[in-house]
Amino acid sequence: MKSLGIIETIGLAAAIKAADAACKAADVQCIGYRTVGSGRVNICFEGEISAIRAAIEHGTGVIEKKQLLASLVIARPERSVITALQKLKGKGFCQQNAPSAFKAPAMPEVMDSQMGREEKASVKKGNKS
Repeated sequence: MKSLGIIETIGLAAAIKAADAACKAADVQCIGYRTVGSGRVNICFEGEISAIRAAIEHGTGVIEKKQLLASLVIARPERSVITALQKLKGKGFCQQNAPSAFKAPAMPEVMDSQMGREEKASVKKGNKS
């Protein structure tokens, strides 16, 4: 069974910074985040115990001390803990294959037809239709 790591921060920007550093530092997966209220954000990670420890240490090290509220590592979480976490409202906790947060912007259609050229020409001449 995998281990569980949690970082609690004040502010979403600090949470994103910690999550990015944690995921880059070790082979862990960010399984979701939850906003608690009053600007508090919990980020949960999953992975092997040594990787979780390294990730949590690195993630908490990159944010300012006043933004860090708590961190936690659970070696082999009880199934009921995982079930309880999945019931929490948040991003990614209940989604197995969550879509990417960054989507490519839709490209506007480019109209390059004869009618489009004629309309442009008539506008240049000052003709109104």
